Order: sequence, then structure tokens, then C-alpha cells
Amino acid sequence: MKLMAIVGSPRKGGNTDILIDQVIAGCKSKVPDLEVEKIQVTERDIRYCQGCLACNFPPPGTGKCTIKDDMAEILESMKKTDFFIFGSPNHMRTVSAPLLNFLARMMPLFDFKIEYDEKGEMIGGSSSSKIKGKKVALVISQGDPFFTSALVHEVLERNLRDYNLRRVGDIISIDNMEKGVVAKRDEDMKKAFDLGVKLAFWTGVGV
Repeated sequence: MKLMAIVGSPRKGGNTDILIDQVIAGCKSKVPDLEVEKIQVTERDIRYCQGCLACNFPPPGTGKCTIKDDMAEILESMKKTDFFIFGSPNHMRTVSAPLLNFLARMMPLFDFKIEYDEKGEMIGGSSSSKIKGKKVALVISQGDPFFTSALVHEVLERNLRDYNLRRVGDIISIDNMEKGVVAKRDEDMKKAFDLGVKLAFWTGVGV
């Protein structure tokens, strides 16, 4: 079994990163031989989506992005992955810019079908995902001591729902202004570990 963890924080070893590692630990406590691929988004060559839609339109599109960078390899790996973790810090009350771009660059994972009328005009359509049905856990860290991450959660949850991923749970950790401070928060660390256990269980591989 394979788990992919996608880290949207530009701070390696920061609070988002620590929480994701704890979720991974929870998964591995139930699946000791679990293969883990951890993607530090800011350390990979992932350029900005141009919105050209060549990967999808006109359907079926090319199925590939016109940008030649690391994303093509990552997308192929995502197809072979059994379940996911997506993590982001709260940046300006939404997901980090690197992770938002990552979500956009996932578009080649869509398959679109368009419905036309007798005049050849588009009147509707549907989409499916090449990673549909796979489970995902969400990790969010914020600096504010009061909850300000509603939009962060909504952006992640709705985008991943579009890719037909099934959310099994999430952790939102607050008051993390200092790098690495979450490691001292026993309750949050336990919640992250338990989220990993739950992810393994709902994927059907937990023992």
C-alpha cells in the first residue's frame, strides 16, 4: 500500500510538516510496511498553471500538461497511490499559494465529457477523476490563537471533492506562531496520530 503526503508549507520542519509526519506515524502504526511518498511542494519544480486547459479541452484533451516540470511524474505517482494527506498552513486565511497551484496542476487527472445540442452548442457535461474514491486526510496549521481557518478548510475540501477523493477526517491546529511549536502540543499531536490510524482503517488496510 502507498500513501502520498503533500506538504503545502514553504517551511520544512514547520508545524504543518510536523503534523503531517504525525499522521504518517499513525498510518504506519497500523500498516508497518506502508510505502510513503512525501511531496514538499516548494522543493519541487512545479510551475504556475497557465489555465490553457489543453489537458482536458476539447475533450478528451491531451491528458497531459503543456508545462514540462516535475508535476507529470507526480501525477503518475498519484494514480498509483492508495490514499493521501494534504496539508497547508493558513496563509491570508486560505491555503498556501504553492498548494493552491498544486491543486490546479492536478487538472490532467480529470476526464471530461461534454453534451452538445443538435446545433453543436455545449449544453452540459460531466467529469470523472483518475484518482476517484481514494481516501484523504486534511492537515491545517494556523498562527492565530482563535479559529480563522474556515476558508482554508473549505478550499481544500471542495477541491479534493472535485477530484472525487473521500475525506476521512482532518486536524486544524491553532496558535502556532513559532516554528515547530506544535510538537509541544500533546493533544494536537495525538489528534494527528489518531487521524493517521483512522485513515489506515477507512482505507481498509488497518490491522
